Amino acid sequence: MVNSDGVQSTTEVSKAGNVSLSSGQERDLLCALSYLHLACGQRAQSVALLRLIVRNNSRDVDLLRILAYALISEGLGDEALPILDRLDTLDDDPSSRIPLMLLRSHALRQAGRMDEARAVFQNYVSLRAGTVLNDQQSEGLHDQRPA
Repeated sequence: MVNSDGVQSTTEVSKAGNVSLSSGQERDLLCALSYLHLACGQRAQSVALLRLIVRNNSRDVDLLRILAYALISEGLGDEALPILDRLDTLDDDPSSRIPLMLLRSHALRQAGRMDEARAVFQNYVSLRAGTVLNDQQSEGLHDQRPA
């Protein structure tokens, strides 16, 4: 089927209820809806929508980040941990490491793995403090201008 924008789009539902999305617009719409559900406190609905999308976009880093956050906010730390593991292998953006570490700490805490959660959180705090100090030092260097 071709939609009004001239984009080929098909959505198929199997007998098992699996949804197959073939349009980026459908994916974006479901992401937006899941984000709205999450923002309105309807975390379970957000997780359900995200799970539909992730089946076909399991390498989509942005989508996996949202899913991990939604699972943690729903109290499903055990389910968020494999998503965070996948993000560790897929996400090569260095600026993502520290926020993902905080998410992992929350997921481990929810999964009842308190010693691991504390260790990851302490590592997060150390790295975060180092980042803040580095940012402050580089700002100080920029402020020292010759007269």
